[in-house]
Amino acid sequence: MPELPSHPIEQLTRVLLNKGRPGSRVTFFPSRKNGCSVACGNLMQADYCVHLERRPDVRTYQCRPPTVCRNDLHYKADFLVTLNSGPAMYLKFLPPHDQCCARTRKQQLAVEAMIHDCDLLLGWLAPEDLLSPLVTSNLRYLYHHSFDSSERAARKVRAQVIALPERRATFETLLAGGASPADISHAIFLDELRINLQQHLTPQTMIYGDHDGHL
Repeated sequence: MPELPSHPIEQLTRVLLNKGRPGSRVTFFPSRKNGCSVACGNLMQADYCVHLERRPDVRTYQCRPPTVCRNDLHYKADFLVTLNSGPAMYLKFLPPHDQCCARTRKQQLAVEAMIHDCDLLLGWLAPEDLLSPLVTSNLRYLYHHSFDSSERAARKVRAQVIALPERRATFETLLAGGASPADISHAIFLDELRINLQQHLTPQTMIYGDHDGHL
């Protein structure tokens, strides 16, 4: 029996979010890269926006992009990311392994083929590939406390740390030396300075000017 011809790929705009559905919460993430607030359908999407803001290869991104459809296949991505070079990339969170099945994998393969036909990239975000909640919480804190800063100010704080004999200082020391909380946070978020993101932030958190050997 001959195969039925495939219909053209369509993109259907999703319903705009302006309030939460019963039992859910809409979060509007203040995006620097997009120059506007990004409406996220859940906290997982809002948290991942922080990581997209930090990635140097990401130019802009869209949360809850249009649904990609062909025949009976419908793909709702969590993000559509515009990279600094190359094609755009769809990203979608995967459920935990114990909730996956052969049918889920079969659907993934069909989606991958469809997105490939659009000349776009596709990435699956498995739970084990995501950074820990503590790292995300620290990055979220740094991001939201850096809005009164600039890249120039962040580089100035880095130069201040590099000039120290051991090329390191605590939050407390930098604040006492006149650096603002926003500039310190921005320098760390931009990776101009390094801290151990897997530890809770305190005034005694050590900040490093050199990258080698530090998180």
